[in-house]
Amino acid sequence: MMNLEQRQICGARRARMRFRIREALDRNNTNAKRLAADLGISHQAVLKVLQGNSHSQRVLDALRAAGVPERYLFDPRSEHVVAQDTTHEEGKVA
Repeated sequence: MMNLEQRQICGARRARMRFRIREALDRNNTNAKRLAADLGISHQAVLKVLQGNSHSQRVLDALRAAGVPERYLFDPRSEHVVAQDTTHEEGKVA
């Protein structure tokens, strides 16, 4: 299980990838608003995940299903993320 600091680092990393996530959604003919509508949640809830302020399992799973590469998601539930060294400099993207 990740501690709060590690979850914040995951969120910061995802925030830096938010434009890549949007590009991936565009390539798959969808966007954050459509994803929100499909999930029955607000557009703001999806944006919070893209900005790294939330780690909603439903939204992260929907992004994955929409074709967003795992390397952009920094999902705290992912063994790959948990295994990474989360103590390196904040300015670098893993």
